Amino acid sequence: MNRWGIAVALGQVLLPVDLGAQLGEAQFGAIGSYGTSSAWHGGAGLIAGVGAGRLIYVGARWVYYFGSSAVQTDTGGTFDVRDRAQIFAADVGLQYPLGAAELVAGVTIGAMRFAQRAEPLSATGPPQSSSRVEFLLAPNLSVQLRVSSFLVIPEFVYSFAGSPDQRWPVDHQGPIFSLRVVMPFEVQRIRR
Repeated sequence: MNRWGIAVALGQVLLPVDLGAQLGEAQFGAIGSYGTSSAWHGGAGLIAGVGAGRLIYVGARWVYYFGSSAVQTDTGGTFDVRDRAQIFAADVGLQYPLGAAELVAGVTIGAMRFAQRAEPLSATGPPQSSSRVEFLLAPNLSVQLRVSSFLVIPEFVYSFAGSPDQRWPVDHQGPIFSLRVVMPFEVQRIRR
């Protein structure tokens, strides 16, 4: 048996005794978010995820953005236009230990629903509403900080959502800053 074979065999026998088990944990909580797009601005939602061995993070998120309104004019008249958005997505990332904290670099993949409602100001007729669902791809970077029995997770996301075909253009790409507060639950210990 060569030196590498002996080292691997000794590692399998000795390391499980000397190393602590890695923790798998489920995470459930809330998210507060702010994006620079007129359809985003402030938002809130729910988060659920699993940190498998605290090496890989897989989760799901739903965020409702309250959006903003602006007065828009075109050939049909003047309207008070309100833009809003919602995210329905999955998160996948790799966790890196940083002392007491953990850095998670990953990607959010899913759908972003853009909604637009126009109330006539100088035109006659009923309000107009439209919505479009676009593909969302958003790289993200977050830091998991343990505070008491919670995880506080500041996060930076850059949205590459598709361009919604609305009557008035909507910003569909840009940075989103979030703060997640989750309750972690141990689901298993990995000892191999």
